[in-house]
Amino acid sequence: MKMKYYCLFILKIKDAGSARNWVVPRINTFVPVIVMTGAFFCRKRGRKMEQVRLPDRLETERLVLRVRTVSDALDIFDYASRPEVSYPAGFPPVKTLEDEIYYLEHILPERNQKENLPAGYGIVVKGTDKIVGSVDFNHRHEDDVLEIGYTLHPDYWGRGYVPEAARALIDLAFKELNLHKIELSCFGYNLQSQRVAEKLGFTLEARIRDRKDAQGNRCDSLIYGLLRSEWEI
Repeated sequence: MKMKYYCLFILKIKDAGSARNWVVPRINTFVPVIVMTGAFFCRKRGRKMEQVRLPDRLETERLVLRVRTVSDALDIFDYASRPEVSYPAGFPPVKTLEDEIYYLEHILPERNQKENLPAGYGIVVKGTDKIVGSVDFNHRHEDDVLEIGYTLHPDYWGRGYVPEAARALIDLAFKELNLHKIELSCFGYNLQSQRVAEKLGFTLEARIRDRKDAQGNRCDSLIYGLLRSEWEI
């Protein structure tokens, strides 16, 4: 059977000093992708795809969503250091303010560049300027499939802020990034996140049994999906 190729990865191996080529076959599509020493470049139909971007600021009825900066580190550390926030979200509590600053300055932008992800947003309640949570895309599964994630300070739980923020980002992403699908994953014991997924119209697509969370505890991992066609209904 005649095959066409979906993507081409060129990965420069630091200790080998040479490139290794990876070719993934797929029928009827050709999209070359080149990854070299952590940088992400994408070509589609012969053109270079630049880093995806969204507006620096969005507003909803009760919230302002804005790009996070290092000046927000103390506010973010206030909730990211709390076990009740971090463990359900899949990461250990941030230990120090310096760790949070390093994350904002290096880890977050480097991840976004590597996976060609938009910057995402901090969640601010109108009338204040304090970031109390975040909503962003944390993983790219396909060129038109992203995974969304969110966190929120416990003082603001139960007010519907996460669904409101996520709804704004989802709507913008389907329109501006031309996504086909958005996915969401959470642990089986994270009932709050499951309720958010259901409120937003996501469908439970898979239950992966006996995974480990950030504490090493066995638990189910749930995967939800939302198609663009479902969002537009």
